[in-house]
Amino acid sequence: MTTESRPQTDAHVLEITVHGRRLPVSYLSSLLRVVQAAVREVARHAEGSRDAFAELPQPVLHMVVQSYGHEPAGQLAKPSNRVGAAANTRDADEGGLTLHFSFADPVDSTTLSELSSAAFEAFAEQMVQMLKGLPQRGLWGQPTGGAQAGSYDSEVYRRLDQVRLEMRRFSKATLSSGGHVISFEGDRMDIS
Repeated sequence: MTTESRPQTDAHVLEITVHGRRLPVSYLSSLLRVVQAAVREVARHAEGSRDAFAELPQPVLHMVVQSYGHEPAGQLAKPSNRVGAAANTRDADEGGLTLHFSFADPVDSTTLSELSSAAFEAFAEQMVQMLKGLPQRGLWGQPTGGAQAGSYDSEVYRRLDQVRLEMRRFSKATLSSGGHVISFEGDRMDIS
């Protein structure tokens, strides 16, 4: 998946898409928990957002949920017969959820676009850096080089790795913010 094949996500929004008609509630619950913890941990340390988290009350992380490809209650859609590249597109045959995150003022719930932009840009940058530092698999599936999973330079990287692990639990998931897109599909991961 490249940035040419899909529109860029607004910089002040973190977008996570999980694909599938039937999504385990426990997977979604765990994903929400680790995303909130990771985003807040990054925001507390990022230059453009740390001041907002030094005061009480702290900004609130809001989420807007958008579903696609679902039939009205009580009706089951026909399974897709598509193969190849057409099967990899987000369409009505597949179904799923897109979660849009942004920070809001804790008093009046107005979106804090500048804070969200700074926090999510730092989050996406650090996520990409952490992923690029993971060991690559060799021909027979053994890790070759890079930092070992489970050894973390900081609490931020530990939280980011938790997000990675939760995203991989879904058959297909995408995380994007601004110009960064990270796609997970099975054992494959694509950064663009």
